[in-house]
Amino acid sequence: MKHVAERGRRGGFGVIETLIALLIVAIGLASAYPLVTQAGYGVRRGRDHYVATTIALASLEGARKLSRAQLPELARENVRVDEQGTEDADGRFRRTVTVQPDVPAAGLTQVTAIVEITDRMRGGFRGELQQVSMVFTDY
Repeated sequence: MKHVAERGRRGGFGVIETLIALLIVAIGLASAYPLVTQAGYGVRRGRDHYVATTIALASLEGARKLSRAQLPELARENVRVDEQGTEDADGRFRRTVTVQPDVPAAGLTQVTAIVEITDRMRGGFRGELQQVSMVFTDY
């Protein structure tokens, strides 16, 4: 028996097949890119809300050591703060603390901290915020 060597097509991938495979992979990656960037934006946005809540809680925590008569000293409007809650003209958060004596009833004082969050995509404050309230009284 004679073995005849076949000439012509050999096993393996050719240049055309490899280019088509690369094109399919590139299309898949290009279509996944918006999903990945949106997921990253969502993670950063969630973190910003967590930080805003922490800033608001820290603002109210300082009120615990004050008497009810001293609480109005905490009131501030539209103070820009950084991620640690310290005043910073370039901060990404804006904090407002309001003090309402005799709310919700006589002898009680409601202190509310509102922290607005800068929109990372469009810049500026666009309405996203976290709000925390506590009621204080004298013992």
